[in-house]
Amino acid sequence: MSARNFIAGVEASFAALRRNLVLSVAPATEAEARLVEEQLDVARQGAWSTKYVLPMGAVLIALALSAWVPLWRLVAWPVVILLGVIGFEITCHAIDSHGDGSVEGVARRARIVAAISLAQSIAWAGMVPFLWPGDDGAAGQTLLFLVIACTLAGWSSMGAIHFANGAGSLCVYIVMLVAMPFFGHNPLAVFLSALSAAYGFMMAALFTSNYETRERMLRLVHERGRLYDQLKTAKHESDHARERAEKASRAKSEFLANMSHELRTPLNAILGFSEIIQTRAAGSVERHGEYGGYIHSSGKHLLALINDILDLAKIEAGRLTLHESEMEIALAMENAMILVSGPAESGAVSLAIDIDERFPALYADERAIRQILTNLASNAVKFTPPGGRVVLFAQLDESGQPVIGVDDDGVGIAPEDHAKVFESFGQGRHDAVIDDRGTGLGLPIVRGLVEALGGRVVLKSAPDQGTRVSIVLPASRVRPKRDQAAA
Repeated sequence: MSARNFIAGVEASFAALRRNLVLSVAPATEAEARLVEEQLDVARQGAWSTKYVLPMGAVLIALALSAWVPLWRLVAWPVVILLGVIGFEITCHAIDSHGDGSVEGVARRARIVAAISLAQSIAWAGMVPFLWPGDDGAAGQTLLFLVIACTLAGWSSMGAIHFANGAGSLCVYIVMLVAMPFFGHNPLAVFLSALSAAYGFMMAALFTSNYETRERMLRLVHERGRLYDQLKTAKHESDHARERAEKASRAKSEFLANMSHELRTPLNAILGFSEIIQTRAAGSVERHGEYGGYIHSSGKHLLALINDILDLAKIEAGRLTLHESEMEIALAMENAMILVSGPAESGAVSLAIDIDERFPALYADERAIRQILTNLASNAVKFTPPGGRVVLFAQLDESGQPVIGVDDDGVGIAPEDHAKVFESFGQGRHDAVIDDRGTGLGLPIVRGLVEALGGRVVLKSAPDQGTRVSIVLPASRVRPKRDQAAA
C-alpha cells in the first residue's frame, strides 16, 4: 500500500468518525433524529444493569483495596459512584418525560446523555488515581489494571450503540489505561503503556465496527418499517380502488335498471301517440292536438332526463365548465319557483321565498345556481304532502358565508339514508311513499355543481320532520349588491 493510499484511508476513517459524531449529537433531518432517538432508547435499555452493577462493583473494589487505601477514600469513592448513578437515572427520566420528539429535542437529549455518560465514566476511571495502592500494593495495581481493561472491553461492545455516548467514555478508559503504568515506579512502564495503547486501539476499532453494524441494523429496521407502511398504504389504496370499481359496477347496474324504465316510458308514449296520429286510429282529428301534447310532454321529459345524465357525466368526468358572473339570488329563486309551480299547484303545496335583506350579490355560474335551486325545490315539492310548504331561502351564516337552499315540511329522510341520496341513482326509503320516485339524479347533480363552485352541501332531515338542504358557498363569492355599490 502506498503512502498516499494510507493517508487517504486515514482521512476517510477520520471523516467517518466525524460524521458519526456529528450525527449522534446534532441530527439535521427527521430521519436522522429518528435514528438517534432509537439509538438512545436501545442504549438506555441495554444499560439498565449498570445502575446495580456499578455501585456493587465499587464496593467490592473498595473492599479488595482496603489493605492499602485509607478508609475515607474507600467510603468516598463508592458513594460518588452511587450518587452518579442516581443522578444519571433521574436525569434520564426527566429527559424521557419531557422529550418532544422534534429534531432539536432529540439533539438536546443526545447531548445531555452523552455529557452525563462522560462524567460517569470519568468518575469510574477516577478509581485509579483515587484508590492507587502504592508501590507496595502490586496485587492492588493488577486489580485496577484488570478492572479498567475489562471495562474498556465491555464498553467497546455495550457502548457501541450511540456514537457520542460510547466514544467519549471509551476515550476516558483508553487514556486511563495508557497512563496507569506511570502511576508507580515500574521499570516496564513504557512497555506496559505501549501495550495498553495497542490494546486500546484494538478496542476502539472493535467499538467502531460494532457501532457501524448496529447502525446498519437500525437503518434496516427503519427501512423495513417504511416499506411496511408503504405496503399498508398501497393495500389501502388497492382496497379503495376495488371499492370504487365495485361501486362503479353497482352504479352501472343501477343505471341500466333505472334507465330501462325511465327511457322506455316516454319513448313508448311518443311512439304510441304518434302511431295513433299516423294511422288515424283515433278517428277524431280534434284529439290529435291532445295526443300531440302528450308527445310533446314525453319528449320534454326525455330531454330533461338525457340532460341530467349528460350533466352528471360531465361533473363526474371533471369536464364541467362554469361561466361565472355577478348575479342576484332573487332572480334565480323566482325562476326556480316558476319551474316547480305546476307540480306544487297540483300537489296543493305552497311555495315561498325567504331572502335575508343583508344577503349580497354572488359571483357564480347563474345557470348552475338555478339548476341547484330547481332540483332542490322539485325534490321538496315531490316529497311534501298536500297542505305542506316549501321555502327557498338565502342568508348569511356567522362567518359571513352565503347560504342558500330549500326547506320543507315533507316526509323527511332517515339519517342512515343521508349519504345514499347523494349517490348516483341513490334513493332512500322515503322514495317508497310516492309513486313518482324519479331517477335519483337530482341530488348527485346538486352535490357536483356545489363542489364545482367550491361549496358544500349540508342536509338536515328526519322522518316526518321535513328536510332542509343548505348550500354553503365560500365567502370569496360574495359581492356587494348593485344598490350598495352605487351608494
